[in-house]
Amino acid sequence: MSRLEEQLRLQRMENRLIEALVDARAPLPPEREGLLRYALSLARLETFQPGAAREGERIERPDVTIRSEAHGKFRRLVLARLAGPLLSELTPRRRLRAADEAIHFFQDRLSEAREDILRNHANDFSRDELDDEISIKSLVNVGGGGGGAGYVYVGAYDVLQNAGIIPRFLMGSSIGAMLGLFRAKTRWADLDEYIALGNRLRPEEVFRVISMKANYGLPGVFRLFLHSGLGPTFRHPTGESYTLADLEIPFEPIVAGIRRGSVGAEFDEYAKTHHLPGDKRPGPLELRAQLASQVVRLVGFANPRVVKEIVLGADELTREFDAIDAAGFSAAVPGILHYDIARKDYRMRAICGELLRREDVVALVDGGLANNVPAKTAWRRVREGRIGTRNAYILAFDCFHPQLSPGHIALHPLEAVIQLQVALNRRYWNRKINFTPTLSPMSVLPSPRKLNRAIEWGRSTMLVHLPYVAKALEPITFRPDHRIQTTASGRYKRLSSILPPPA
Repeated sequence: MSRLEEQLRLQRMENRLIEALVDARAPLPPEREGLLRYALSLARLETFQPGAAREGERIERPDVTIRSEAHGKFRRLVLARLAGPLLSELTPRRRLRAADEAIHFFQDRLSEAREDILRNHANDFSRDELDDEISIKSLVNVGGGGGGAGYVYVGAYDVLQNAGIIPRFLMGSSIGAMLGLFRAKTRWADLDEYIALGNRLRPEEVFRVISMKANYGLPGVFRLFLHSGLGPTFRHPTGESYTLADLEIPFEPIVAGIRRGSVGAEFDEYAKTHHLPGDKRPGPLELRAQLASQVVRLVGFANPRVVKEIVLGADELTREFDAIDAAGFSAAVPGILHYDIARKDYRMRAICGELLRREDVVALVDGGLANNVPAKTAWRRVREGRIGTRNAYILAFDCFHPQLSPGHIALHPLEAVIQLQVALNRRYWNRKINFTPTLSPMSVLPSPRKLNRAIEWGRSTMLVHLPYVAKALEPITFRPDHRIQTTASGRYKRLSSILPPPA
């Protein structure tokens, strides 16, 4: 088994333990629960930045890669002894019982591995810094695309914040990037202020039918203007716009790059052959027909031979990307919403031009076409050290999946294609929430009544999942310095002082 497979297997084992701890009517005593959680987290330890877990962000210290033969043996022992109980047992109580009965196999090895790590890295980190990395888990939130269906995320963010849970890293595509931008601005968000801003925005202010030269985006029925409506919210007192580096919570939106030669025409020719309007706004029936035809064509864009995933903010070139522009490009639906740098911002034009050249793409469009729920990318960025600690819980939001509502039925073919792509991320999230119900994906600027309804739906859905998220993020208080008594018993023999027999 490769190290990657070991990491993902340990992560899945931890997920199953958390689910069992929440669902079981008779949970383990705290010290035994803590030992199991500590063992799984220690087994996953590879590289980390000492002090980052406690600080909640990356700090000015080098990463350290663990060197310990005892730790390697301990990891293999945990995989051998806990994988069966945690991955094979179906009921929560049986799962906990079988895992608890395995404690005596590895408790001594756990202490040995920890002490060996501390001896080998005495000059790199302290005992407390090692325990912090093992015991403090950081929330990473991934927001999936889906147009107006994504407004449920606002309610979910509200529930998390009211529970004192603040993301330490955000990543999103399309509407997930738009709403992620708002959430990332400050650690403690004023969600009422953002809701009020959403209610003030007018369609004619954000969506316009005007002719605009395509420089870095792909033509569409509407031109998306965000700086006019959102500019004051993301502007410093000096008048400068926020960049991705200015946001208090690290945030990296996903955009899709159109591969060179994949659209088969220059942009002006593309607009003509796809019947996209110029300066004249089409009538209601014509507009509806144009939108319907463009939605059908979107299926062809959700193809890795047509688009490639690009992470904004992940390197020196894009770290200073204008925050609104980053979200705008991520939400630019080919043939429907055209986002571009229309203002005289030579710094952003230089960044976009270099980005297109470096990635060998001709335009930046909706990130959801390349990776709609980018959990794998978020997992990789955490492993690369984006937030220093590697002990992260990836919570994925998905609003663009087949639902039996009028606003979704017409989009089922596209949603089905996108879900095939989303499935590639399955191994990498700790938990994914499929929000339902939602508004129609086409309700990109809903009325205040619809927006409030979507927010309430999001709150209700998040409350169902909150116990699992809160348990996973609960700091581990167990320390190997204090040995607990274990009982070696048969695989299904009852431990009368801990759990009742299975039903």
